[in-house]
Amino acid sequence: METKGKTDREGRGKMKAVKSGYSFNLFSEDEVSGISLEKTGGRVEVNGEVYLLYCGASFADSQKVDDLLDEKGEIPIRTHRVKEKEQER
Repeated sequence: METKGKTDREGRGKMKAVKSGYSFNLFSEDEVSGISLEKTGGRVEVNGEVYLLYCGASFADSQKVDDLLDEKGEIPIRTHRVKEKEQER
């Protein structure tokens, strides 16, 4: 996956990649507004866009993320992960 020239999608009104365990999905700011999130240091690529990967900041927040993933569906991180070497480009 070539990431040169691609930017990380982040900010108001943008989608966020949020994970729990080995799965993630993209959520709007509104969908995760009641959940405290922290950056994991990882990135994922979906449809040519690279997203910073977030997770719940506490156990309770992680449970909320699990509930959202149950509703929206899970995407395996391993098939969308941007490898460290590609992140540096």
